[in-house]
Amino acid sequence: MLKEAISIDAKYIQGLLSSDRGLAIEDLVEITGYRNDYVCIVLGWLSKENTISYWETDDGLVIKLNDRV
Repeated sequence: MLKEAISIDAKYIQGLLSSDRGLAIEDLVEITGYRNDYVCIVLGWLSKENTISYWETDDGLVIKLNDRV
């Protein structure tokens, strides 16, 4: 089931993120080998769970792990 796969991959991507240093979506695509749209789905899952935050920089969107996680 896709929902179970997203949950598993959300934990994987959560492990790649930190609250100190963010990663761009393109970085996550390169590291994981997942398609861009799938990474966005997983990020949506993590965002819904209030696990991540998004920051706009001059270089684009950066995703960081929330401090409380």
